[in-house]
Amino acid sequence: MSMDVSTPYSAAHARRVSGLTRLAQRARRLIADRSDTAIAKKVAGGAFLIRVVNAGIAFLSQILLARWMGESEYGVYVYVWTWVLLLGGLTSFGLASAPQRFIPEYADSEDNRLLRGFLLGSRLMAMATSTFIAGIGLLGVWLFSDHLQNWALVPLYLAFFCVPLYVLTDVQDGIARSHNWIDIALGPAFFVRPLLILLLLGALSYDRFTPNATTAMAATIVATWATAIAQLVMLERRLSKKVPRGPRAYAPMTWMKVSLPIFMVEGFYLLLAYTDVLVLSAFRPSEEVGVYYAAVKVMSLVAFVSFSVSAAVAHRFTEYAVAGEHERLSTMVRDAARWTFWPSLGGAAIVLALGWPILWLFGEAFTKGYPLLFVIAVGLLARASVGPLERLLNMLGQQNLCASVYGGAFALNVALCFVFVPHLGMMGAAIATSITLAIESVLLFLISRRRLGLGVLPWSFGPGGSPAAPRAATTAALDALVSSASAPLKAPPPVEAAPLRFELVSIEALSKRRAAWDDLASRALEPNLFCEADFACAARNLKTAGGVRFAVVWEDSDSDTPRMLAAVPVETRGLPPVIPMLASANWAFFGALGTPMIDRKDATLAVEGLFDGLARRGDGVFLFRFLPERGPTADAIRAAAAFTGRSINRIDGHDRAMLRTAMSAEAYLTESLSSKKLKELRRQLRRLGDDAPVVFHERRSPEEVAVALERFLDLEALGWKGENGSAMRRHGDQTAFVRGLFSARSAKGEARVLELFVGDDLVASGLVLTSGRQAWFYKIAYDERHSKCSPGVQLTIELTRRLIEDPSIDMVDSTAIANHPMIDHIWRERLALGDWMIAVRPRNVALVAIAGLAETSRRRARALVRDMYHRLKDRQS
Repeated sequence: MSMDVSTPYSAAHARRVSGLTRLAQRARRLIADRSDTAIAKKVAGGAFLIRVVNAGIAFLSQILLARWMGESEYGVYVYVWTWVLLLGGLTSFGLASAPQRFIPEYADSEDNRLLRGFLLGSRLMAMATSTFIAGIGLLGVWLFSDHLQNWALVPLYLAFFCVPLYVLTDVQDGIARSHNWIDIALGPAFFVRPLLILLLLGALSYDRFTPNATTAMAATIVATWATAIAQLVMLERRLSKKVPRGPRAYAPMTWMKVSLPIFMVEGFYLLLAYTDVLVLSAFRPSEEVGVYYAAVKVMSLVAFVSFSVSAAVAHRFTEYAVAGEHERLSTMVRDAARWTFWPSLGGAAIVLALGWPILWLFGEAFTKGYPLLFVIAVGLLARASVGPLERLLNMLGQQNLCASVYGGAFALNVALCFVFVPHLGMMGAAIATSITLAIESVLLFLISRRRLGLGVLPWSFGPGGSPAAPRAATTAALDALVSSASAPLKAPPPVEAAPLRFELVSIEALSKRRAAWDDLASRALEPNLFCEADFACAARNLKTAGGVRFAVVWEDSDSDTPRMLAAVPVETRGLPPVIPMLASANWAFFGALGTPMIDRKDATLAVEGLFDGLARRGDGVFLFRFLPERGPTADAIRAAAAFTGRSINRIDGHDRAMLRTAMSAEAYLTESLSSKKLKELRRQLRRLGDDAPVVFHERRSPEEVAVALERFLDLEALGWKGENGSAMRRHGDQTAFVRGLFSARSAKGEARVLELFVGDDLVASGLVLTSGRQAWFYKIAYDERHSKCSPGVQLTIELTRRLIEDPSIDMVDSTAIANHPMIDHIWRERLALGDWMIAVRPRNVALVAIAGLAETSRRRARALVRDMYHRLKDRQS
């Protein structure tokens, strides 16, 4: 009996001992294994362990914050801290990820001079840029304090003081990860800093500080600065043993050339990560923002796996690619996908099971965010299913393409948030973000397969692909989807032989073929003075127009005098180094119309030739500025784009005054201004002539125009333009330009100057240029000493009468700004102008969307800076 009992017990015990022995042996082998795969696993495991510990500390601190401050103040803190995270991630301009690209490269080539230079220079550059931008942020909060909520002011001020040291920690994180020092990389930011914040909050709570966002941000500043400095000391100690002392070499342009596209990727990623919170803050109260953020923090546990794997393998991608070890690279990509997805799936199940009680810890009101967890999990699992492919694309030189994907995802997320959040609130933000993450993941996977032949789904078997033989998409729909995202950097497809020839030439070179240029002007669909030879040859004297060239399409024939089919002045307006772009020139604000000259007989063919030529040059998009949105030229451009599958994105537009009427002059002016207003203007005109007779003179002959032009320049210099230094007389290049232009046009009878004299004194002057049956009211100047009598308006009224009565003119463009305070009340017709961005290669939907977003952001930033400058100037005055 005893034998029957002891035998199973002994066998079970032996099995347990054997299992423990095998586990111990396996652990010893893993610790002793120094292979790259084993190291990557250990680094990933270490990173994951740190993130798990960080998650616990972060959750504890967030729970304490939420309970300490309440929903409303917690929402304020979340809003402000989101700005710190966003600016901290953006203002390094990609230098936080660049170490994983340059350190392995310099170490492999044993270029210690550049290695030492990069280790110091990357941190100095990142600190300089982040400090500068933080200073701008502080200035902006001060200037716009009247427009901000009072509760946000002090926390925002404190937030900007966090940014520089937050960025330093981020860059040092990248340097440490490149050396597999995962403790220095992640410990300070993800362990020490949140723990220190927690301790400081405990101390502040003990001292009975006011439980609000300001107090919490003060604790965050102390923790951020302390951890950054401590990390700096530890990193320098390790580097002193790893990198020998010696001279340094710096290559900032090379570093930024690589870092900026990575910055685009990470910038769009960060914007994508925080757009939901910022948009939700705009539409919903701070209490709801706090609940949503708590749900996101709970579900972000799943994202720790992806972060840990990325931290471990990114620099391995570079090492294997540089060494040409394609098989090891393929294996690492496959393993990374599996290491990411399966733990993420398990983690998601656990978090969803425990989500309600975890949210309850924040406060009872936070449990209403529990349904959000399921929606958020869908997007995170979709993202985890493809592994760290964004790091793969960045490390293998496809950062531009990756930036395009993230830019498109950001634009999509913004659009979806604005669609869903106003109606669905928190759930709308979760839905928008999950949809965006799913689409982004599909694009990254397909592009990696098409461009690199790398990437497998975690449930697939076999290798991760071979760079030498990329697998094509399996369906036509997927093929079209990936081509729209990857086309920006592909070589243009072969173009069949066509009887057209494209060239991009200087004004000097094109002026040698003046006869063909003038001939096209006579055959153009619509006249455009600012595209003709007279204007261009004069404008080349402008200092700010030195980069203007002409994009020209010729009929490719054996004739000695080939026919010009299209011409447009262009200047480089690229968004380097991501999107090569040309734009129609506005001649330093002296050219007010961007209509290209297009042959009226072969209009669509000419436009296609223009776009095909730009595509062969390698340009991505073309920006037509100040293009009339209605008319034959716009129709031809739309038709050519539609026929060839080119995308058009209208990024801006405005209306300006023009004159086109079949009415008599007096009837038109009476309808525009009313008889009462005309009566008042006639009274002012009589008053203007109290001391001397009032006379209008119209100059048309070349000699008269030349003399009148000099009087105009003198009059302009006497007014406000002379005071602020913008008068043409103050600039030799501008004076030479306008003299050359009016000399050439007056010789053809296509220039006139209308002058208003009081006795011998010139009090107002207007310049008019014509081409065909169209005219342009180009410039006006008046003597400000007579402003009570409205001399500029008097001149415009008289000019209106003469232009309406001129049978050779059908339409007059005012060339004025939108909503001009004077001429908009006299000329009631409107010329609709738009800025059109067109993909010069077919089916580049993603590229034109990203380029449009970048250009719009650039314009808004410029307007914001200008507004800040004027506000600062007004405050000083």
